[in-house]
Amino acid sequence: MHRSALVVGGPDDVEPLRPYVVNLSNGEFSRDGDMQTSAADVDAIFDEHLPAFVERTAPRFAAHPVPLVIWAHGGIVSERAGLTIAGHQVPWWLSNGAYPLHFVWETGFLDTMKQILRLQDDHPGVPGGAVDAAADPPAGRFGSQLWTAVKRNAALASSPWGGARYVAERLAGFCARNDGRIAVHAAGHSAGAIFHSHFVPAAREQGAPVFDSVQLLAPALRVDGFRSQLLPLVGHDIDRLTVYTMNMRAENDDNCFQLYRRSLLYLVSRVFEPESDAPILGLEQSIRQDAELVAAFGLQPGGQSRAEVIWSPTQDDAPPDSRSSATSHGGFDNDVDTMNSVARRILRQRDIVEFPSGPRSAAGELRSPVGSRPR
Repeated sequence: MHRSALVVGGPDDVEPLRPYVVNLSNGEFSRDGDMQTSAADVDAIFDEHLPAFVERTAPRFAAHPVPLVIWAHGGIVSERAGLTIAGHQVPWWLSNGAYPLHFVWETGFLDTMKQILRLQDDHPGVPGGAVDAAADPPAGRFGSQLWTAVKRNAALASSPWGGARYVAERLAGFCARNDGRIAVHAAGHSAGAIFHSHFVPAAREQGAPVFDSVQLLAPALRVDGFRSQLLPLVGHDIDRLTVYTMNMRAENDDNCFQLYRRSLLYLVSRVFEPESDAPILGLEQSIRQDAELVAAFGLQPGGQSRAEVIWSPTQDDAPPDSRSSATSHGGFDNDVDTMNSVARRILRQRDIVEFPSGPRSAAGELRSPVGSRPR
């Protein structure tokens, strides 16, 4: 388990992931597909698996708490792809002494289409609710519907009836009984930032401890959502926040499946969101054109902040915990430099078991070994 990636080929392959994965569909616990999750499965994580891991791992960190890493993958990601991401990451996190908890939130093409085709809104009042097709502009209408459904899914998960809200409740209870024994971290790629913009505040509302770090990779979160949901928490409910994203040149050189000549974040900003050129947190121009974000990320001369942005690709002499080599939007969550930086900031040490390179993290089978040397 600790030395090699897990191959996710079908329902029989997911059992080793059960202590580390919460599978959601339309915001609630998934009841079908390759892996089902129930409230009892979440109870087992916090009553059995996590306590046992803390007992085994605590001596490794001496006086420091054991890290718990809560991961959210990006949008338009199927259940199988989400499980594949978990299968690639879980052994690596365990080999570094961190307990990984992956939200697989089923936003693949077919999963999302099912939501779009529902004529009724099951949960009125939740942000990102039912799509009003008549109000959608003709250009990009289908993509806009897909994207709205993804955002709705992220919001539903942390709503009062959502599966992530139940995780937040159990997390708060575990930490209350084990004060100071774990350090809570959140990380997410692309739309995973939208997921965490709902989950992190919900977890704090339920009594979960301050998040030691929140790290967002190429975040597809709107700037106004970041400003209202996460930025006010930095320095109080979030100790440190880091954004990894491409610089403006790399963003322009990227493409979406050779169909759109810029990065996915530009497509989201200019086509998928209701208004054209919607400011997106992962776009350099959106950050630099916003005085509040410039100050928040300490980008002015002499500026200091608990929030930081790392522009990819970084220089060769960048500090080991501040590196990224990703040159595509989809490349961040399997970029060795980025993931190693994420881990170093969580573990607060330079020497780690490095992230395994090779397979794509959101597609294909996983067969590459994890046990590479620390660096």
